[in-house]
Amino acid sequence: MSKPFDVIIIGAGIIGATCFYVMTLAGKRCLLLDDKQLGCGVTGASGCIVRVTHASWEATRAAAQGYHFYRQLAQDSGGQVPFTETGYLHFAEPHALADMQGWLEREGVPAQLLDSRALAARYPALPITAQMALYEPGSGYMEARPTLQYLVQSAIAQGGVYHDAVKVHAVRVDVASRQAVGVLSSNGDYDGAQVIVAMGNGTSEFLIRQFGDAFGLWSQHIQVTRFKGATPLPEAPCFIDDINQLNGRPCPLTGGLYVGYPTGMRVPASHSYMPAQLSHAQLTREQGQRRFPWLQDASVEGALCHSDCYSEQPIGLIGKQPGLPGGMLVASGFSGGGFKMAPHVAMQLARVISQG
Repeated sequence: MSKPFDVIIIGAGIIGATCFYVMTLAGKRCLLLDDKQLGCGVTGASGCIVRVTHASWEATRAAAQGYHFYRQLAQDSGGQVPFTETGYLHFAEPHALADMQGWLEREGVPAQLLDSRALAARYPALPITAQMALYEPGSGYMEARPTLQYLVQSAIAQGGVYHDAVKVHAVRVDVASRQAVGVLSSNGDYDGAQVIVAMGNGTSEFLIRQFGDAFGLWSQHIQVTRFKGATPLPEAPCFIDDINQLNGRPCPLTGGLYVGYPTGMRVPASHSYMPAQLSHAQLTREQGQRRFPWLQDASVEGALCHSDCYSEQPIGLIGKQPGLPGGMLVASGFSGGGFKMAPHVAMQLARVISQG
């Protein structure tokens, strides 16, 4: 009989892969399972933005862990994991921006307030309508597949085990102790002392199917539309706009700009990828040109479309949950922001597991 794993992780998106990396390097014997090939899930369609500023201190502190982690990962990888510094702009009310700047200083993240003149000087090809924005010069975005590959390969080199094309049917639970003891999968049973469910947009349906409760999670469709001007943008930032509910980043392939606006559309987990909706692209343009007048004459030339797991929690659902067996941990519900939060999630779960 094979030796039980210390940790079994269900889902090899950025959350699961980072948990695999962090816990294996911490000396845990880990198994990572996914029913798809690496990078073919929600993470593969993500903008992979790495930024810190949030509307709450708790979320800012969590995102700062990701910022430092990814910048170090890019350096340690010797170029295998590219980190593209575009700078990051956060738009909010002036008093909120001042608070956010103070939080960033406490986390050792360089930032400065830019007025309208400074914004025009920083991004001359992209007119911006704003009196003020908070600017993180060291932030930007990653590439999904190289990052996943490096995390998983590094963990395998340290003794971690990774299996793809394996569908997990259920968490195995010891009836007497009500403790998770492994998983039942299409590849047979695996024994493990701890089980982490990091299944992205499939998490809520998995939990409902076995435990009858989604624990406040649901799947929601995301469309981030790519707009292109008459000439490619030479430079553009990643950004979040709390006032107009916008988010986005540049597209280096086309010289365009990705702009996201919430769809509010709840969908089944099976609806991972959907074609772009032109009606929503137009809505995004109308909302987006309040901040970026450049969008008025830009054409629609693509989109990042997928669903993700949402939660009412400020960061996501992390760790033990009332009503679930002991030894079973949830890491999901990041509402499209899981990439930047993955290091925080992995480190927090590693502490939970180490402390028993």
